[in-house]
Amino acid sequence: MGFFGLMKKRLKKRFRLGRRWLALGMLALAAGLAWIYASHAGAGKGTLLNGEAASVFSARGKLPASPAELEREASVTVQRLYVCGEEAEPLGVLPPERVAALAAAHPEWEFEASGDGTVVFTEHVDDLSEACKKNGYIGVDAAGSLTLYEGPPREAKAVKTFFQLDVEHLESALPSEVVQQLREGIRITDLSDYNSVLSTFSDFAIDETEKVMKPEA
Repeated sequence: MGFFGLMKKRLKKRFRLGRRWLALGMLALAAGLAWIYASHAGAGKGTLLNGEAASVFSARGKLPASPAELEREASVTVQRLYVCGEEAEPLGVLPPERVAALAAAHPEWEFEASGDGTVVFTEHVDDLSEACKKNGYIGVDAAGSLTLYEGPPREAKAVKTFFQLDVEHLESALPSEVVQQLREGIRITDLSDYNSVLSTFSDFAIDETEKVMKPEA
């Protein structure tokens, strides 16, 4: 066998070996891709909790029910719900120990975590918000309901409806100037004003639609 014949034979052998290794390499690559896909698919299933996004706080795949269960930092907001009005105060991103310390310092706050990595503390405040003190009015709407407004009632920025009034009874029982003041909007600047107005007009509430109890004097 000449030189070129020998080289041709060796090249064919190498080519067959090369094709075999290539096939093995492709099989290994396919197996690797399948494993990666399966891992990600499994992880995706692990992030679902009752059809909702699971917590980003914990590897256990559930939302923390209390600050003690936090395992990661969270974006924290304090939401203050007033008798009239509400405010939100962002505190930024805090580590678990800071969130726990905040909760310990304010045990009356309600804790709630969301799947997007946020925590909201809710504080109920027995007072009017500053915005309500500055621009709160109580009046009667077109349907005859006692209503809290942001600004004079003529601007129609209703915030809360209290109860339906017996307008006919109210107009016959109260002086005309009081009725007119109610229609124009009674300015409230503090909790005492707020409770006093509700107490006065709750006497004229239609029982079956009354939505608040008469405040104590």
